[in-house]
Amino acid sequence: MKKSLIAVCISLSIFLAGRYGLSTVSTPSTQPVRAAEFLRVNVPAVTHGFTKTSALPDGDLFLLPRPFSMAVTEVTEGAKVFPLGYETFGGEAENVGSLPTTQPQGFSFSARNSKVKITSCDESIWDSNFIIASTQGTDGDLIRLFLDNPDGTKGPELALFTVARGGVVLSEIHPHLMLFVNDRYARGAAWHKGDHIAFGSDAGISGMRTGLLTLAWPMGFYSDLQGCYRVSVEISRKEAEGTTSIVFTDIVVNRNPIQGDNQNAGFGLLGRLTGGYPTGFPCKGTCPFPDFIPEPPIPDPLNGLTGETCQTICFRSPQYYLLNLRRVPNGTVTLGRAGYTINTSTTDRNTMLLTLRGGATPAQQLNKEYLTAQLNTLLSGGAPNLKVVYAMKSILKCYGMKFDPVTLSNGVVISTDSRLEVLFVQARLSFKENRTQDMPVLTRLFDQLNGNEPSQLCNNLWVD
Repeated sequence: MKKSLIAVCISLSIFLAGRYGLSTVSTPSTQPVRAAEFLRVNVPAVTHGFTKTSALPDGDLFLLPRPFSMAVTEVTEGAKVFPLGYETFGGEAENVGSLPTTQPQGFSFSARNSKVKITSCDESIWDSNFIIASTQGTDGDLIRLFLDNPDGTKGPELALFTVARGGVVLSEIHPHLMLFVNDRYARGAAWHKGDHIAFGSDAGISGMRTGLLTLAWPMGFYSDLQGCYRVSVEISRKEAEGTTSIVFTDIVVNRNPIQGDNQNAGFGLLGRLTGGYPTGFPCKGTCPFPDFIPEPPIPDPLNGLTGETCQTICFRSPQYYLLNLRRVPNGTVTLGRAGYTINTSTTDRNTMLLTLRGGATPAQQLNKEYLTAQLNTLLSGGAPNLKVVYAMKSILKCYGMKFDPVTLSNGVVISTDSRLEVLFVQARLSFKENRTQDMPVLTRLFDQLNGNEPSQLCNNLWVD
């Protein structure tokens, strides 16, 4: 009888646990995602067209057939994907800042004391546009935007937003990025670290929302943000009950022009311009999602080169530009000062002349060579040009450089196996950190890269 009673009690306990979901674990659970189970967020992917006007100097935006897809890489309680509408976000897509005819999706997270990450396949980004929303009880929640390398390793941090005081605070932002609010064309003043962006509109069940937030990628100079990366967002929730959401209205991506692209039909979404748009996919398309077929790379003018082989551009000397000031390409360059850097237009011919002449101080000598190297990248198409991006990924040996490894005062070792981008980054940092002891070393390396030939001949050996 006693054994039967024990058996009945055990059976009843099992039944209750199954019926009412009794559990000793109170925190939200996560588990590796399984095929066809992950949450996917589809973001409209747009690219700049060929036709340019004074109102649209970069070209109109054209909607690409395939969206920019992001997904949750772990099944996480409290994570949801939702369509935009009055109930879910306070308005239809175009009413809240989306481009005409596009249908973005929102992503929300409500699990307390937890975080969730959504990530994309690798892409080459021009700009990103998004909106943040939160309900009550979300003060202290974090929205972190960052990049991962195509192999999944850590890449650059982009921005960090903290929900606070009826809005979000821009807690961190990459020094090469600019943030604009309700200013898609980036014509007004940028917002800075520490600024508070108020929630200004009703977001339905999502609470209150910001205006359109635009992260403008650097295009006037080379940056570590250019190239192919996975775009990731992490939402970290505090202990109070509530929901924090993000909606990417669109992602502006880079594409390579291929034959026939100028015949692509359709109207631009901003100015109804025509004239076609590029469609060549510049990245390998590696993807962390199971059962997901990424967009295949399309043959492009780079002949399949992706930075893993020697992909070089032409480097000319300071003397060449001194003799040909009228041929200095238009664009923005970075010049160094003691403890900081400034961005300067190359149309300032007097500054170009004085800098190219150099001087007696280590900073003047490095500025001379660093400016020359930047002019060479501008002459090859500038930072938005993927050929320049891939050239920056090539090692210094590809440029015929020969020198023993050098160690800078910050511990960075530069050798002929170092990427060209390392040289550019360390030059900029040497000014910002006022590392005068490293400037002569960097000057010698740039001098070997640029050469001293006054003619238009390229100094480096292998130029594609």
